[in-house]
Amino acid sequence: MFVPSLGPKLNFMKSKLLIIFSILLLLICSSEAKTQDKKLVTGIVTSFKQIPLNRAKITSSKSDEVVYSDSGGRFSMQSFEKDALTVSAAGFENRKIKVGKENTYVVDLPYKDNTSNFNAAVSNGHIAEDALRQAINSQKLKNVKDYSIYSSIYELVSNEIYSVRVANNVVYNKRVKSFDSNPKVLYVVDDKIVTDISFVNPVNVKSIEFIDDVGATMYGSMGANGVLKIYLK
Repeated sequence: MFVPSLGPKLNFMKSKLLIIFSILLLLICSSEAKTQDKKLVTGIVTSFKQIPLNRAKITSSKSDEVVYSDSGGRFSMQSFEKDALTVSAAGFENRKIKVGKENTYVVDLPYKDNTSNFNAAVSNGHIAEDALRQAINSQKLKNVKDYSIYSSIYELVSNEIYSVRVANNVVYNKRVKSFDSNPKVLYVVDDKIVTDISFVNPVNVKSIEFIDDVGATMYGSMGANGVLKIYLK
């Protein structure tokens, strides 16, 4: 009786097993290499340079891991070398940071003050309402410009507002916008229309701006040449 040789078949099976073993070995080595590349990254999420943000979201682009900061703004996560972390919180601007040799990062999220951002930041529990109001007010005080270097309100206007010109203590729009020949601008001090601003002392000025667009339309024909708005301290 003829008995077929099993040599070629055994060799084929051995080759197949060797290939499978090699693939498994590569996968194991690759997995171990990735594990070795990971490191623990910690950090603090803040806004206004000092206030910790609660429940800020931190996402790793490589590991896809997602964690959230605690009430002190602290977080920790496993991250790969040269990873990119996205830090976000409702009402605040997102920031991305690259993971380098450091293991600890302080991430400050910028805040732009408006009603929508305020409500989102508070309702999502990132920051207490009182703390946010206080931070906004403190920031506004820091941004108040010192106009005491000017001897009069007209000198201040001449040097700070470039869209107007001052002549004989009257402020005119450089571009005539009404049909009459007098391009005098409208004066508004602390949201009240006034006919003269000579009483304003530069040292008392908190902010000043010239509105020469759709924002002036709320004043009707009186604001046709633009509106000079002044707020006092």
